[in-house]
Amino acid sequence: MRRPGFRNVWADAPQAVGPDNFYDSTVEQYALQPLEVLSLRQMLEFGKDAIYDKAKVLKSARHAQRELPKRLARRLMDLQFLPHIFVKNPHIKRVYDAYLHAFDTLRSLPPACTPEDNARLTDILQRLVDEHAPMLDALASGLRESSSKPFVGPKLPNLDAFFDSMLRSRISRRVIAEQHIHLAQRRPGFIGVIATDFSLREAVDHAAQRTRQVCTETYGFSAEVVCTGNLRASIPYIPIHIDYMLFELLKNAMRAVVEAHRGRRGQPPPPVVVRICDAPSSVTLRISDQGGGIPEADIERVWSYGYTTADASLRSDSGGSGAQPASFGSTMTQMVAPSAGASGPWRMGGLGFGLPLSRLYARYFGGDLQLVSMPGYGVDAFLTLQHLEGDWHEPLAEHQSAPFEPEPHTLNAYP
Repeated sequence: MRRPGFRNVWADAPQAVGPDNFYDSTVEQYALQPLEVLSLRQMLEFGKDAIYDKAKVLKSARHAQRELPKRLARRLMDLQFLPHIFVKNPHIKRVYDAYLHAFDTLRSLPPACTPEDNARLTDILQRLVDEHAPMLDALASGLRESSSKPFVGPKLPNLDAFFDSMLRSRISRRVIAEQHIHLAQRRPGFIGVIATDFSLREAVDHAAQRTRQVCTETYGFSAEVVCTGNLRASIPYIPIHIDYMLFELLKNAMRAVVEAHRGRRGQPPPPVVVRICDAPSSVTLRISDQGGGIPEADIERVWSYGYTTADASLRSDSGGSGAQPASFGSTMTQMVAPSAGASGPWRMGGLGFGLPLSRLYARYFGGDLQLVSMPGYGVDAFLTLQHLEGDWHEPLAEHQSAPFEPEPHTLNAYP
């Protein structure tokens, strides 16, 4: 007989486990399916045809419906195999829940066979892209919080490979989703999300303006940004990727220069110099600063996720005085989706994702990012961008999802 005042713990316990439980085999089944390799030639040629052939738009829609759930499932499995203490972090759990919601949403949709189906899918894809913009902030915050625990932090494995996998997949999913979203918009100078003749001088000027703004908001002054070299150079590329990489590199250079020279009253800091070097199939941008350089002991650490030399007062969670910079997530939202609240300040120093993520963006499309440090003087950053044309295919690493490593299958992305 139940005693008054005591809970019946057995009656209050869950009686069944819902279908969205952590070990639902549906996710695993999707994760084990082979991915369809993205080909730039297919994206460009298909995008041109889709302008005049509505049936191609529907094929693109069905491709996104097939491919995105598989890529989300692989990331969900990667999260499941992380240490329990890390996955239970509220920021990491937020990422898991968002990915699971997107996975369930997309796989539950019927194949797009009519323009009305495609319109509904496009609306859903745009909403998911917007909802996932702050997930970078969540990943960075989860890593920082877990690593800062005196007992847990030292026991965490090196998570650089995990973050490479997570963020490389994020790039590929956004390319698939945004290529389809923009396919039917017929923007002048674009094929889907790819700008066919993107001016690098304009990209540098745009990033420099933002960098100087956030630097002035943070320190009260900023350095000049001087652009030299082939000022007429242009390439086919995705503008938001270049915008992000240049903003991060100029931000690092500007912060180093300002912090190294802010005690010299009456003397302007030396400029940050960007030189555009155009080659037949690639462009290299050299960003040079006189900010004192990177100590030799730290030159490799700057590529680790979560490593930052930014003073705590520059972070969004600090209690310092002065202008309060925006969070990492809002910065990314502004860089990736400028319409999402582009007003307001950005932050100079962050959570240690800027450099490794910029290199990942560059390498995804066959380029690279390298640093040459001259301790006591400054740093030269070399950002190489491949022209998005010709025979580019998605990197093989995107098709090898730890702990699964299925053999990649080169399939026609738009059968």
